[in-house]
Formats: sequence, structure tokens, C-alpha cells
Amino acid sequence: MKKVAVVVRQPQRQYEALRTSLGCLLEDHEVSYLVLDEEIHPDEAFSDNLGFLDEMEGRRYSNQPANVEKHGFTSLSLAEMGELLRGQDIIIPF
Repeated sequence: MKKVAVVVRQPQRQYEALRTSLGCLLEDHEVSYLVLDEEIHPDEAFSDNLGFLDEMEGRRYSNQPANVEKHGFTSLSLAEMGELLRGQDIIIPF
């Protein structure tokens, strides 16, 4: 099992990054989905996939307060994200 972080900064790639996170979970990796700076605007499919991420024991983090308050992400500062990334085997940037 590898530790994988999927990091997304570009709002138009948030869903693609989420789907990549799910694919990594299917391969039995430990996955962290990190959304930087921007609030997500989930449609039904995006919300369903966030639910799958949770069910499959993936983790989701954001430094954007709206994602924490409205969408159930765990809050991490950029410094804390840096620490998290140092412990990963694979980092997939979007």
C-alpha cells in the first residue's frame, strides 16, 4: 500500500482530481485529497463521489474555510499540508 496525495489548485480540475483519488483507493492505496484555495461547487455527481471517498476511507483536506464549513473537509493550513506531503509516497498534482 502506498500513501498517495492528490493535490488540486485549479477549480476546473477538482472533479478530475477527486476521480483520480477514487481510482487510487480502488488500488488499495491510502489517499488524501487536498483542495487548495478554492471552494468546491459540487453537483450531484461530485457530491456522490465525495461520499464514495468517505466510504472508502479516503481523507479530504482544504485550506479554504468554505470547504470545511459547508462540505465536510478537514482544515489544514498550507504549512500543515506541506508536512502531510512530506510523508507521501506519491503526489499527484492537478
